[in-house]
Amino acid sequence: MIKLIIIITVIILIFAFVYFEFYYLIRPSKLGKKIIKKHNFDYPVLVAHRGSSYSAPESTLPAVKKAVESGVDYIELDVQRTKDGKLVIFHDTNLLRLTNVKSMFPDRENYDLQNFTLNELRLLNYGAWFNVKYPERASDGYSHLTIMTLEQVLEFVDPIETGIGLALELKSPYLYDGIEKEIVDLLKEKEIYETETKAPRILFLSFSPASLKRLADLRPDSPRILLTKRNFVSPRRWQGWLDITEEAADGIGPKGHVSFPWYIGAAHKRGLFVFPYVINRSWQLKIFSWFSADGYITDRAEMLAEFFNRVQEFGESVEEFSDNILEEELENTEENQEKAESQNNSEEKNNN
Repeated sequence: MIKLIIIITVIILIFAFVYFEFYYLIRPSKLGKKIIKKHNFDYPVLVAHRGSSYSAPESTLPAVKKAVESGVDYIELDVQRTKDGKLVIFHDTNLLRLTNVKSMFPDRENYDLQNFTLNELRLLNYGAWFNVKYPERASDGYSHLTIMTLEQVLEFVDPIETGIGLALELKSPYLYDGIEKEIVDLLKEKEIYETETKAPRILFLSFSPASLKRLADLRPDSPRILLTKRNFVSPRRWQGWLDITEEAADGIGPKGHVSFPWYIGAAHKRGLFVFPYVINRSWQLKIFSWFSADGYITDRAEMLAEFFNRVQEFGESVEEFSDNILEEELENTEENQEKAESQNNSEEKNNN
């Protein structure tokens, strides 16, 4: 008798579990639009990951420019700090993958970005790797790119003028004490504020709840997104993530294949929006749009904007400003290279 009761109980639990997941698969949560509307977002929210990083070197001016042209709502960029205290746009904490730092500075023992000044970073080639790795998408213009500062990006994109927001990710904020305040102070300096009637001009993203909490105190009107790294998560772990997100952020950014409809529904019940990353295939967009994801973070900005029929005209003033940046960067690079060559020649004479 006891065994029969146990068997029946197990069957009921299995049936309830299957029904719950099947229910959300057939009838995904519809709460996302209301949640998004509270923040004045367009639904769904389209975010270009490191710019249009499929068609141009990630986090460079061409990638940002292509993302603006595509019609996305936000451009996601990672912010770090140089040795001399400048805020720059770069994804990796180490320079080896994306630059020629080893050939430019062969005697350095540590190639972490935080150990280099801005002038040193501007000596590096930041785009040639893309031409080598993706010859079918290569461009001669990608061979002479340099690292951008956050200030340059704010001037170039300027959410007030272009209508395109910035999604700023705090990359390894534990390495840069006080970086949250520095970013917020720069936004104030550029007079980039949020309004009650328009979509947020700035989003903050981070894997660090502590960093997001600091940003909540410093700039509470800009929405915050907690990013998660796991490729697989149990329902219990997901609830734990939502607990943390409720304390630190307004939404959660899971890896795409974790964004099951019952997980999205659980987030919506807590008033949290869900932006899966990195969604680079049209079939993924079809699936997650059915699952009621509230936004998408993608390397393929053009594909995402086309899928949702978004169009963005690239203004002449922005076009002109981008040309000015490229010219300025080229002049800075040439000037820095001349200084480096002069310094090397001086050292050789001293050694002789």
